Amino acid sequence: MASTIDRTRVDWVDGAKGIAILLVALAHAVQWTVLSGLAPELWNKINLVFIVFRMPLFFLASGLFAGSIIKRTWPALWRTRLSLLVWALLLWTVIRFVYFSLLPNPAGFDETNPIDLLLAPVRPSNGLWFLYALALFFVAAKLMRNRVDWRVQIGVAAVLSVLFFARADTGNIAWNGIGRYFVFFLLGCYLREWILAFVNRPSRFGALGLGLGFGAAFLVLAGVILTVDARVPFITGSLVLVSLLALGAGLLLARFLVGFRAFTWLTYVGRNTLPIYVVHVLFVSALTSLLLLARGQAWLERLGPVLPLLVAGGAVAASLGFWRLVRDLPVLRYGFAVPSWFSGRPPVAAVEARPAERMLPRSE
Repeated sequence: MASTIDRTRVDWVDGAKGIAILLVALAHAVQWTVLSGLAPELWNKINLVFIVFRMPLFFLASGLFAGSIIKRTWPALWRTRLSLLVWALLLWTVIRFVYFSLLPNPAGFDETNPIDLLLAPVRPSNGLWFLYALALFFVAAKLMRNRVDWRVQIGVAAVLSVLFFARADTGNIAWNGIGRYFVFFLLGCYLREWILAFVNRPSRFGALGLGLGFGAAFLVLAGVILTVDARVPFITGSLVLVSLLALGAGLLLARFLVGFRAFTWLTYVGRNTLPIYVVHVLFVSALTSLLLLARGQAWLERLGPVLPLLVAGGAVAASLGFWRLVRDLPVLRYGFAVPSWFSGRPPVAAVEARPAERMLPRSE
């Protein structure tokens, strides 16, 4: 029992990231299947409700160990963190450009503009924007370390988050996400000890109050989106507060789930987020295209209400399967590992070939 408790005290971070990546995959599956006419429009509104949960949870979890990472020298930070993010962004932006140039996108999204491809290093315009944002978060946090009081950092980032949740718009998905989610990364970075203590030793009354508060806020948000107008919640800063409640509830949920053997797969998913993030959209698109070949079939119409869940699950499983298949193969392994010439690591085969399995190490 003791080993289970000790493991749980660490694994819930991976469990939280696992929940986040599954919700991201579901979001893309919803977009593709609804726009293709395979799933009901209601899924779009359900998808919108989870905006308070998906990326805030991911960036908070990513920030939990950032405090030690940003203490490294700039060369060490590049070798151990930034090179992976930059490499994956550049490589998979090109792969997505080629993929969607050869195969039509069933959802109608255009990723074949050569101008967007050239601007990707400074203005990503596809779902890989989170890599760009995470790299900038590490750089910004390091630049401000010992120069700007952490409370000022969080306060300014919170104001930006309110503005961008209230529909401030730069015209670019990456920069909008940076403004919206930087505060959650900083919360994980500077409130790490408090968050770890809160999750590892939760108060029953505190957990109950948090759960009830989040449940009430979530139901109100869902009710407004589902029954009134999807734009209404975005004109206030209320989404930031709901996101904070959602984060607390999500972390406690992850802590609870990873204590069960049946959910060990959730920590596995959370430990291997990179292959899922960069590949799953290609499988979502491919699965949607295959399903469109059966449009009009009775069995497909019956599956419509749950189709986003099936497509998302299939895409995640296919992404992990593809990664496991190629991660030790020459050349192909660099889809998920940083070459030594790019990262500046010593050209040792064991280091060079190591797959980039985790976006967030267990401890650093």
